Amino acid sequence: MNILNLPNLSNKPDTRVSYNINGRQYMFRFKWAGTYCLIDIYIIENNVNNYLVKGRALTTLSDIAERIKDESLFKGSLVLVPKYETAPDISQENFHTDYNLLYMDE
Repeated sequence: MNILNLPNLSNKPDTRVSYNINGRQYMFRFKWAGTYCLIDIYIIENNVNNYLVKGRALTTLSDIAERIKDESLFKGSLVLVPKYETAPDISQENFHTDYNLLYMDE
């Protein structure tokens, strides 16, 4: 299990972050959209963005990667989890302080 720290969306509500998962570099785009966060996950191959997830609203305790069918590109689960048992609702201000993205290899 790997803990992926989330970006601070308070100052920059549209942020791209690169994560290394199982030796492969993935680009994540987090975009705050009013009351929720949208996520894109892609890899860059031959200067082209190959999207694995595009425009999905992040919800807690739901596998973001469940729709990725090509296991050669991504294996495992990716879940947004609260850091604390009594975490508040997700907001633009607490996204990076009260939540983590967990990657669990299958």
